Amino acid sequence: MASETLKATPKVLQQMKHYYKDYLVNAVPYSEFQARKNGVVITGYTSGKVLFQGNYIEEEVNYWRDKLTSLSQAKPASTDNSALPTGFANWAIIGSDEVGTGSYFGALTVCAVFLPPERMDLMRELGVKDSKLLNDTQIRELAWQIKACVPHFLSVCPPIKYNEVIDTLNAVGIKVALHNFVIRKLVASLTDSERQQLQGVLIDQFTSPANYYKHLKREAHPYTSDLYFAQKGESHHLAVACASIIARAAFLESLETLGKPYGAVLPSGAGANVDQFGRQLVRQYGSEALTQTAKLHFANTKKILGKI
Repeated sequence: MASETLKATPKVLQQMKHYYKDYLVNAVPYSEFQARKNGVVITGYTSGKVLFQGNYIEEEVNYWRDKLTSLSQAKPASTDNSALPTGFANWAIIGSDEVGTGSYFGALTVCAVFLPPERMDLMRELGVKDSKLLNDTQIRELAWQIKACVPHFLSVCPPIKYNEVIDTLNAVGIKVALHNFVIRKLVASLTDSERQQLQGVLIDQFTSPANYYKHLKREAHPYTSDLYFAQKGESHHLAVACASIIARAAFLESLETLGKPYGAVLPSGAGANVDQFGRQLVRQYGSEALTQTAKLHFANTKKILGKI
């Protein structure tokens, strides 16, 4: 039995898994996928190694060798949308986005939404669009309507939990862990029919795909099937816009909930007004109030505590 090994990037590994989706069998340890096609066993390992085994492997090996060669000679793709397949905006996908990452106060919220084509017109009728173009009242109103119409999963990471893990994971690692968590939970909640419809997952890009996969290796149950990344993901698929709106509504709620014990609504952002609010908070309630309400690794902490 002949065997040969090729080396693939994480993105190509996902392309291969999708290519062989009709031939997939149970994966072996440390592998991303294993497929059996025409007597050839193809095993794609998480390390990027792809092993071809069988009596007639030449056709499969040559196909991917040529593919890898053409990709290595191609110009780098744009991070906006050139990596997304044609017609992607009309695919049945899961969109995932996070809110609160740039705000000193408040939770980090991450949401994943499954949106099939037959629900897209309804989302447009509701007024779904880039959450940055909507005011807080519109966000709150839209969020509950979206949640009533499409499968979704939301995770809220409060500051106290965020502060516990930041030194171990760092900010990017926390976001990767939360995106992976909500995607896995949402996929698990889908019906068999919805899973069959699912064509991919689009993550609003906050780091390079390579760095995402690097952090993903820490996760006990990484979700890697048909992942796509795009900056301004909400402009490429309504699923991301829906996820962003739900996540933002939860973030706004966290500013109210976390501020309630201190008789205030916490300010968003990380500007001078936030520092001023933080100093007043510490004067009245002590520095422990920051642990409960703020992301302590921000530079705001030193500014606040240095001027008390």
